[in-house]
Amino acid sequence: MQLKWIRNWLSSIILDNIKMSASHWFSKSYTEAKKRFHESVNQLESLGHQVQRDSLSLDLVGPDGEDLTIDIAVLGSLTSNKLLLYTSGLHGVEGFAGSAIQLSVIDMLKNQKLIEDYCIIFVHIINPFGMAWHRRVNENNVDMNRNFINTHSGEPDGYKKIDKFLNPNTIPKKFELSFYVDGIKLILKYGFTNFKQWFAQGQYTRPSSLQYGGDKLQKGPKLLIDWLRNNLKETQMIFGIDLHTGLGKSGYDTILISDQISEADYELLQNLYGSHIAPLDPNKGVGYHVTGDIHSGISAEFPSIKWLTITQEFGTYGPVTVFKNLRAENRWTQNNKLNDPLDIMKHWSRNNLLRTFNPDSRKWHESLIVRGKIVFNRAVEYLISID
Repeated sequence: MQLKWIRNWLSSIILDNIKMSASHWFSKSYTEAKKRFHESVNQLESLGHQVQRDSLSLDLVGPDGEDLTIDIAVLGSLTSNKLLLYTSGLHGVEGFAGSAIQLSVIDMLKNQKLIEDYCIIFVHIINPFGMAWHRRVNENNVDMNRNFINTHSGEPDGYKKIDKFLNPNTIPKKFELSFYVDGIKLILKYGFTNFKQWFAQGQYTRPSSLQYGGDKLQKGPKLLIDWLRNNLKETQMIFGIDLHTGLGKSGYDTILISDQISEADYELLQNLYGSHIAPLDPNKGVGYHVTGDIHSGISAEFPSIKWLTITQEFGTYGPVTVFKNLRAENRWTQNNKLNDPLDIMKHWSRNNLLRTFNPDSRKWHESLIVRGKIVFNRAVEYLISID
């Protein structure tokens, strides 16, 4: 009995150390994450890696007056004809997890041989405003993963049927029975799949409402696309990974792919990632059709390049909790009467939103770091294997 107790005690210590190690990569603020990203890239360069850096400024500041930038690090040579485009923070508060995974991957690369015959582009926090101010959207209330599109107009046919429920013009309360009653009525009337698709697809007519995709290409996406235009002149093949949180079972990563993908590419990704693969189809899993997502938008700008793209989406909480907290935060932001953005940021709905997409859980942290590295490594292995 004593030997068994000692064994269990030692196992718990080892497990705790693993979890603590995973949690180490999660920063407390945008400023901390940005600093750590630059420091990690500098360390790679000191080890002999070929590194190119850029910071794309949005001319905005965070809560501490810090400059908000999209930070880019290229490992290897852009003259290579194949590369891995590794992006995070498109949805503001989801950047805490995305940054953590990127930092852990960079640390892993410190112990590997120098990169040859391909390159890796780390894009760290595409939506720094959202991350810094604890929002999912950008400074114009735009969902950045609905903004990479040429025509910013229209909305799903059913959005107007659920708009009053999605976007009340009052201050939220921590508990409202009407939220559950009215929500159940709408789902019974229209069906959960329809409700999910109408809500999530992206709309371009209601600037203060949820899932607004903007009336034009936002500054962040434009800066990124312009940077890529200037730097992908010799690229022939790109494997794109965009990091997200919020959909699916807690800690489990779904590899979301376009439902327009070719059979050959679908089979290839299934061979790489197995049962984690799921199409962006509301009838076939946690996903849904998206208008203006980053990968379809960027790949359209570079039609001569062969693209293979995935969204690695880590689950956090159930869909009702995620939706409720998204709704409450936007409702607070649009209807509060405060003038100081710091006071607005302190509201409970902002903290709930942060924890919805960045749970304070060592077990969750461990799942993200482990699976983040696995998905990254398999993408690299594939790039190395092709001519």
